[in-house]
Parts: sequence; structure tokens; C-alpha cells
Amino acid sequence: MLVKICGITTPDAARCCLDAGADMIGFVYYPSSPRHIAAPLISKILDSVEQYRKSGRKTVLVIVDKIPDQVDPRIDYVQLHGDYKPNVSQQTITVIKDQQTIQNPNPATDPNKLYLLEISKGALPGGNGKKWDWSIAKQFCKKYKTILAGGITSENVQTAIVQANPYGIDVSSGVEKSPGIKDGKKVEQLIKQVRMLY
Repeated sequence: MLVKICGITTPDAARCCLDAGADMIGFVYYPSSPRHIAAPLISKILDSVEQYRKSGRKTVLVIVDKIPDQVDPRIDYVQLHGDYKPNVSQQTITVIKDQQTIQNPNPATDPNKLYLLEISKGALPGGNGKKWDWSIAKQFCKKYKTILAGGITSENVQTAIVQANPYGIDVSSGVEKSPGIKDGKKVEQLIKQVRMLY
């Protein structure tokens, strides 16, 4: 079970999440988000986690409607919110926020790509931290490599996994002290709960 911790804002937070066993860490490049960080800081954080990347951990750049002038080549995936389709060399994670799309996927949906499902509603394109009915994602998760997001915490992560059986889970606000500030104990507890199932 892949575990992605998103909204990383400092080198210490990145190392903490990776030390706890996260498989992916994500950086938000969206100025309206409390978790937004500029490209130079993303590169600084990547400098600090090079040893983890060598052991197979992955990095994700989350964008909405604008991408940095240059994307650090150490970014493994670009996670796309909205209709913006940047010209990047990285692999992409397509975000689906529409329940109808989950239940009736486009015939061209690629089973080899990664998809992130975030159906909860809120003020931001993502990262609203609100639960939704994860069970409606189960059939989609059977067919596609799906990362489940939205309102997941250490208290409910096992329920989310059992209901949807995803390829992975994505957590941001569910392991924070405050927006953008990760709580190491919450991260450890979340990953412990996941590993108890897998």
C-alpha cells in the first residue's frame, strides 16, 4: 500500500515523513494554498532527501493553474488539478474530483497511470481534508492504480482502505498540527495503521 504525504513545506518535515515510512512526499505549488512553497524551497528540500530518493522514495509536485518556470528534475510526478496540462517530462498523476467520472470512467482511462480521487468539496482545489463516501471508489480502484485522498487520518485510514481497496492513500491535513505544519507523531501513527493491514 503506497503512502503519500502531501503538503510538505520544510526539509525537516520531509525527512520526518520519509523516516516514518512514507513512499511519496508532495509539494504544493499553488499560491492560494497555505501549503504553497516556491520552487527554490522545493529544490532545497529535495537536496535534503537525496538519500531517500536513492532508496526508491518518490516526489510529487502538485499544481493547479501554473507551474514553476523550471521543474526540478528530481521531481518524479506532477499531480494535475484542473484542466491545465503542462508540458513536462515527469510522469503525471491525474486528479478526479467528479463522482460521475469515478462511476463511469472514460474508455480511454489508462490502467497503467496513477489517478488520485478527491471527491470532497471545499474552498481549495485539493487539500480540504473532508471525508467522503470512499466506498463509491471501490470499482474504480479495482481497475486503475488509484490513490485515495480526502479526510483521511490515522483514526479512519483502515476504514478508507477496506471500503475502497486503493493502490495508495494521500494525506495532508490529517497529519498536521496546523495548515502546512506536519505532526511527526500523527504521521507515524497513520503509517503504522496502514502497515497493520499491509
